[in-house]
Amino acid sequence: MIPGRSASEQMSASFRLGRILGIPVEVNITWILIFLLITYLVGEMFGQSQPIWTPVQLWSISLLTALLFFMSVLVHELTHSVVAVRIGIPVHKITLFIFGGVSQLAHESRNPRSEFTVAVVGPLSSLALSGIFAGLWLLLDAAYPGAGSVCLFLAWVNLSLAVFNMLPGFPLDGGRVLRSAVWGITGSYWRATQVAARGGQLLGCVMVAGGILMAVRFGGFQSAWVTLVGLFLFSAATSGYRHERIRESLRSYSVSDVMSRSWAALLGDTPLDSPVLARDLLGREQFVAVVVNGRIAGTLSRRLVDGIPQAQRPHMTLTGAMLPLAYAPQVSPGDSLTDALEMMEDRGLGGMVVTDNGELVGLVTRRDILGITASNRTRRAFWRRR
Repeated sequence: MIPGRSASEQMSASFRLGRILGIPVEVNITWILIFLLITYLVGEMFGQSQPIWTPVQLWSISLLTALLFFMSVLVHELTHSVVAVRIGIPVHKITLFIFGGVSQLAHESRNPRSEFTVAVVGPLSSLALSGIFAGLWLLLDAAYPGAGSVCLFLAWVNLSLAVFNMLPGFPLDGGRVLRSAVWGITGSYWRATQVAARGGQLLGCVMVAGGILMAVRFGGFQSAWVTLVGLFLFSAATSGYRHERIRESLRSYSVSDVMSRSWAALLGDTPLDSPVLARDLLGREQFVAVVVNGRIAGTLSRRLVDGIPQAQRPHMTLTGAMLPLAYAPQVSPGDSLTDALEMMEDRGLGGMVVTDNGELVGLVTRRDILGITASNRTRRAFWRRR
């Protein structure tokens, strides 16, 4: 599953496991709960199918099976991420959480083919794993029935993971495949997003209703789980829809509509520990222009200064610490706000310089861009009340 950034950002309490193929992998605190629950449920299942196992064997194998299950989820997400990186989409991280895993991509695909490719490889990897575990079951079950039981369970789990993720609702992989198809047919990314998001909301509602019916008729954990997954899907689809609606609304604006045309400028030989610099960096922009030989040669941000050790600052000037203008992340006044926002999200920036023919003409921040959408919502609410 590859939900949008807005869904991923909601999962805050996570800890880093490390990097796999250069991609950071994190585990959300909610993963521990579902890991323990799956271990328990697998133990109950194996306890009935393998009554000769000792308690130590039973729970050791159950723990191993739960780990292999989450390794399968990780492989699913890794295939998304590796393919995304190969086609030029940066991946911020992979997070395992209570409902499985998410790959947090820096931005959405640029064309229908990329969208389809990144989405479909996840379910295909789960199908491949299902086939591998099914083959191992056939090979091992007669001689080692315990190992065969584990392989059979993992084969069914990966098959279920592939089928579920191909359901046609955003943010599931099937919803993204649907979006790529509608996008390719209509040529409209926004129209395709609407269709896929509505599909995700409908799927979430159906699952919630189904979970409630199951609870009334049968009760049990399964009904509660189906309901929770349905609620998550509905919430993620709605959040993704709102996120993309904001981005769509920004296409009618250019950087020049929101950029700041005034900024603090200091001479390049100003000491880095100057109180004047500290004062200017406390301003709204947290940014100063550095002037060398009468021209703006670079920029210095609060973030850049904070990265310099305190002991080195008295011996440095702004020229030595600045980011030369030619190397600074920048946009042009005529660029759309959507493109500017994507560049900031790709690089984890709060703002960028605006240049025209190599000259600094302004600064645009993420707050400025999102402020446009907030003011538009306020105006629409005002006219609805009238």
